[in-house]
Formats: sequence, structure tokens, C-alpha cells
Amino acid sequence: MRFIKIIPVMLLATFLLCACHNGQEQEHKKGVIKTMTDKTAHEAVKAIKTPIDKARAAAGQEEKQGADLKKAL
Repeated sequence: MRFIKIIPVMLLATFLLCACHNGQEQEHKKGVIKTMTDKTAHEAVKAIKTPIDKARAAAGQEEKQGADLKKAL
């Protein structure tokens, strides 16, 4: 008798779970907080990376000038 009562409850639960899922992936739009976080992160990376790149370029120029001086001597 209890088994007969459990079957409709299980079927109802299954139908409710299936009704919530429409089978299509929804596009998730970025929220305001996520957008601002990404923007801030990109700015921070740029602020850190720019001086490092400039220092590498200056070091490369220094090495080139040192090599040119050695050739001249």
C-alpha cells in the first residue's frame, strides 16, 4: 500500500525537475560587479606590465650599445 503511494510522489517530483530544465543553455551575461572586476584587473595588469616591458626594452638597448662599443674598440 505504501509502495503505491510512493510512485505518484516520485513521478510528480520527476515531472517538476524536468519542467525546470528547458534543455537549452542560457547565455550568462556579465553582471555589473563582474564587469567592473574584469576592468580593474585589466588595468592592474597593464599598470604592472608596462614598466616591466619598458625596463626590458631599456636593457636590450643597453646590451646593444655595449656590443657596439666592443666592436668599435
